[in-house]
Amino acid sequence: MARYRWQPGSAAAQELRRIAAGQIDAGLDDLADDDRHRAVHRARQRGKKVRALLRLVRGCAPELYRRENRALRDAMRQLSDDRDAGVAVETFDELSSAMGLDVQLADLATVRSALVERRDAVLDPGLEQRLAAVQDDLAAARDRIADWELDEAGFEVVEGGLAKTYGRARDRMDDAYEEATSEAFHLWRKRVKYHRYHVRLLQGLWPAGLRARRKQLHELTDLLGDDHDLAVLRQDLVADPDRFGGVQSVAAVCALLDRRRAELQAAAQPLGRRCFAETPGSFVDRLRTYWEVTVSERDTGLLADATVPAGR
Repeated sequence: MARYRWQPGSAAAQELRRIAAGQIDAGLDDLADDDRHRAVHRARQRGKKVRALLRLVRGCAPELYRRENRALRDAMRQLSDDRDAGVAVETFDELSSAMGLDVQLADLATVRSALVERRDAVLDPGLEQRLAAVQDDLAAARDRIADWELDEAGFEVVEGGLAKTYGRARDRMDDAYEEATSEAFHLWRKRVKYHRYHVRLLQGLWPAGLRARRKQLHELTDLLGDDHDLAVLRQDLVADPDRFGGVQSVAAVCALLDRRRAELQAAAQPLGRRCFAETPGSFVDRLRTYWEVTVSERDTGLLADATVPAGR
């Protein structure tokens, strides 16, 4: 599989096609996994990584971005319900562990049993049909990659997408804490995740520094991801309390997950402020400098000649 790293100095269209093809090929392999829940999770993750790649170059290829991003989004939406049902039990167990609770308690045990029953019901012939449809959609996208072209070269290829995604993540952070809604936090999480993928793609510009940033962003998206999973779980419970043991059982679990969500959101705020302290212009200017230094090193052969001292 092609590494999920953009190589500065290489032909831009070639890099775009190489990375996208590698992810889609891996996604097609993932769909063959006997663990169908894992197949759903990994295939959706591959789709998000290709969509993030397209967002990175959207500034110089807006039509390519619109067309292929929409196609991948629609393909992966076929698996959204499967993902939510599969993760609900894990979310419930993580909530119980975080709050130090015994899942054998009557209200909790009732809710968990219903969640397990719903998850297992997803593994029916309908899932196989959806996975087959996604496989067809990914194969079609893979065939189209050969025609993907970019008009720009150098840092200009990624500059617009990098700035837009960073700026949106920064803005959505403020919105999340001002609006304090599940949707606002979900939007922030999505923007941060796309930015995290951009940092991963460009990590070769300064491996040590951007690896550290990526680690911080991963911690942030984990906090926001857990918050989102709890929000989805709450919505499901409240929408159909009879399915999950009745109003009393649902109310008991909702009180716990509301408390846990408040903890997660509080932990995410200072981390988010650190990750997005710079203005979009300052951040992009810094990455441009890293790019120019990296290309200069390669042009002069410094990277090829560099050695790592013993013991490092």
